[in-house]
Amino acid sequence: MIKKDSIKEGVVLFNEKCGICNFEIKHYKKRSKLKFQDCSQLGDKYLKQLHIKFADNIELVGVDAFIYVWNNTRGYHFLAKIIKLPIVYAVSKLVYKVIALLLFYRFKIMKKLVS
Repeated sequence: MIKKDSIKEGVVLFNEKCGICNFEIKHYKKRSKLKFQDCSQLGDKYLKQLHIKFADNIELVGVDAFIYVWNNTRGYHFLAKIIKLPIVYAVSKLVYKVIALLLFYRFKIMKKLVS
């Protein structure tokens, strides 16, 4: 369980080098007061899924991280409510893991091609 006071201190870790990730995060930056940090140099753990890191080292990952972002982004509260519905949540977690893994490997392959 996340304490209310630590919610204010969450930092969204995203892969700025991934065109898809960066495009989406730029949109959220315009509509929220969240703190964002590029994680492209932090290692594969952070490149595989969206992470929210709190001051007390608690992390939200994947769909839970998106729910946090949407709850704190103007105009996206409704999406967080829909995704939190039990069946939708379970399916979303599965679909997100597959898509995130595909994006991760695409990023790794593209990085090797450019190097």
